Amino acid sequence: FKNRDPLFFTETIILPEIPNLEELHSGLLNKLFEGLHLVLGISYYKFYCATKIKTNYSLSKKEALFWNTIYKKGLGEFFYKNNLDPKISPKFPFKKNTKTTNYLLQTTNSRCLVGISGGKDSIVAIELLKEQGFDITNFFIETQKESNLVNKIINITEINSIKIRRILDEKVFQKHKYQGHIPISAIYAFLGVLSSVLYKYSYCIVANEYSSNFGNTKYKGEVINHQWSKSSEFENLFTNYVKNFITPNVHYFSLLRHFYEIRIIELFSKYKKYFPYFSSCNKNFVINGEKRGGLWCNECPKCVFIFTLLSAFLSKKELINIFKKNLYREEELIPLFRDILGFGKVKPFDCVGTFKEAKTALYLASKKFKNDLIIKTFLPKIKQPFGRNPTSEPKYLVKEVFKTNYAPNIPSQFRFSGIKNVLILGYGKEGKVTKKYIKKNYPNLKIGVADIKINKNYLEKQKDYDITVKSPGIPKGFVKINYTTATNIFFLKIKQLGNKTIGITGTKGKSTTASLLYSILKNSGKNVRILGNIGNPMLEALLEPVKKDEIFILELSSYQLDDINFSPNIAVITNLFPEHMDYHSGVENYYLAKQNIINFQSPKDLFVYNSKYKKLVLWAKKAVSKTTPFVKNISFKDYKIPLIGEHNKENIRAAITVAKIFNVSDVIIKQAIENFKGLHHRLEFVGEFAGIKFYDNGSSTNPESAIL
Repeated sequence: FKNRDPLFFTETIILPEIPNLEELHSGLLNKLFEGLHLVLGISYYKFYCATKIKTNYSLSKKEALFWNTIYKKGLGEFFYKNNLDPKISPKFPFKKNTKTTNYLLQTTNSRCLVGISGGKDSIVAIELLKEQGFDITNFFIETQKESNLVNKIINITEINSIKIRRILDEKVFQKHKYQGHIPISAIYAFLGVLSSVLYKYSYCIVANEYSSNFGNTKYKGEVINHQWSKSSEFENLFTNYVKNFITPNVHYFSLLRHFYEIRIIELFSKYKKYFPYFSSCNKNFVINGEKRGGLWCNECPKCVFIFTLLSAFLSKKELINIFKKNLYREEELIPLFRDILGFGKVKPFDCVGTFKEAKTALYLASKKFKNDLIIKTFLPKIKQPFGRNPTSEPKYLVKEVFKTNYAPNIPSQFRFSGIKNVLILGYGKEGKVTKKYIKKNYPNLKIGVADIKINKNYLEKQKDYDITVKSPGIPKGFVKINYTTATNIFFLKIKQLGNKTIGITGTKGKSTTASLLYSILKNSGKNVRILGNIGNPMLEALLEPVKKDEIFILELSSYQLDDINFSPNIAVITNLFPEHMDYHSGVENYYLAKQNIINFQSPKDLFVYNSKYKKLVLWAKKAVSKTTPFVKNISFKDYKIPLIGEHNKENIRAAITVAKIFNVSDVIIKQAIENFKGLHHRLEFVGEFAGIKFYDNGSSTNPESAIL
């Protein structure tokens, strides 16, 4: 300030327990607290909107741009309501030559930290994750004082919780030059990732909906969105910030991003045990001063909006039991209903959804509440076409707001959450097994099938489904809706069960290596099963109970690896040279697909590779997991090897390397190799004629494998 003393603010964050920091790099901790400091600062910056920003951090240009966006768009409503030009938003200083890095965590897992707030969205997210058997813990930020509402909801979930206490500086409650809205969800996001790292969770999950992407108004060329820090734009920015500058081992995302809020309300309507205790009214979370009695004030846009959406799915009695009155009969609420239905001047500055879903809900509830004032006032307006387009009738609105929207940031193993129907895209051997698996595990889902053999326009069926399970032979570029694969479904379930997986890939030799390793481990008495590209669909193994000691050998093609979200415990790559460039649109994309076999490994996993190939050696140097090349000190002189060719000796070395990890004796290895019968079409002896030996080598589909 000029002509007065400076102001200092101190905010206090209290963790629930002292974390174990031994495995965490000091640089990682510094980066975590740097980001937390800068995001917490937004609460205090707004009081005077300083034109210059100074920090003690060496920010890169990309980091500075991130913070410029967080402050400018996160304070959009604040600038609007205080009649300030968003151009005054701070420009964070950066140093051109600043080098940035991220930090790999020593332990990775499938544990989920899930934000809970006491409202219906977080309840739906938690219940969906519980139903699917994910390992979850509730996460809550308690600001300034305890919340009995949230404590009650946490108890009902019957899930363990982590509570972070946040104590604002007392000077917050003094009079300052400006006051207004801040991007609170951005603060929660940073605290969530901090907790995920400190307490070892791989997923930080929130429950932000598709509806939060829509702004309230435009101001000085900027879209002003009250819910910007809940939007897809913020989520994508923050996810990339965490990945690039903190750690790639913690994934932040919204489980409900693909749904409009009305779809979430529909899901919530079946969790009746929460009805007497939940609330989405923000007056329950007033920091300074006493809140009014009751869970719902019945006077704010949020109460009116939630009442409207719930009215589409609950009985009159259930709805009134929640709100203690019928808001459709309240004349003084007409202006609020006008605003949430889109007949007012501006969408309310509150966490409310779109006009279309509010109109749809009122339309769906109109028969139950046909004699009430609000229905009589607004239903005729909703039934009128908007403009001259007849498709804008209410039935069109119903279809649009209940659809599942594209949300690529949701990891594929979470994409079954809350869906109604699924399309099997590609109906060969794997597609048929996938259908059996879904019928068994998701009996309430409607299942559709699309295949070029059934209908040449099979890809057009996607628009009618929430999600598809894509077969490997169909390029991911053909898929236009949210999707997952049988490979990802298998890996998720097996990781939850804790069984050991051995994934084998390579341009050539993967079938032979996988089959030989299977023979060795089987002969050693291991309970082993071979699945994957070799012709045995992975999900077939999950149609019956999996034994605890069962080991899975998986032959993995580049098609299967192209969009995988998991890596096997032991990853083996036999060799690497160009192949399938038509499918992958180039050799580099093909190599990237192959590399996925190690991209999701943890430091406890193992990468077994052929050191003959420079690219594999380079991958090994950068791998997170432990690495080992194929064994070399094997004398084949004493072996009666049924496989011919130097390349098969490399395949044998690969199998022996993995067998040694399982402590298989040399005697058993030798017996298994000598008794092994080569696979069809791989230098398979056909016969001899006129002194010439003929071999079927039909699997050599490229020059390199033919030369080998």
